[in-house]
Amino acid sequence: MPKGQNFHAAGPSTGGWMIVAIHDTKESWEQFHDEILMPKLKLGLNGGFATPPQETGFEVHSLKP
Repeated sequence: MPKGQNFHAAGPSTGGWMIVAIHDTKESWEQFHDEILMPKLKLGLNGGFATPPQETGFEVHSLKP
């Protein structure tokens, strides 16, 4: 997992995929998003996203193993 990410889960959902990534901080997520994720998506991924992903953020109050 990228630096700052504590949890990652993904699976099919209606009309696409649901991906949940939990980061240490909002800043950690923004750094991953801006420096790694979006540049890779712009290059294109084999079998990847046809359009940019729809993002929904939320604050995590509890994360248990």
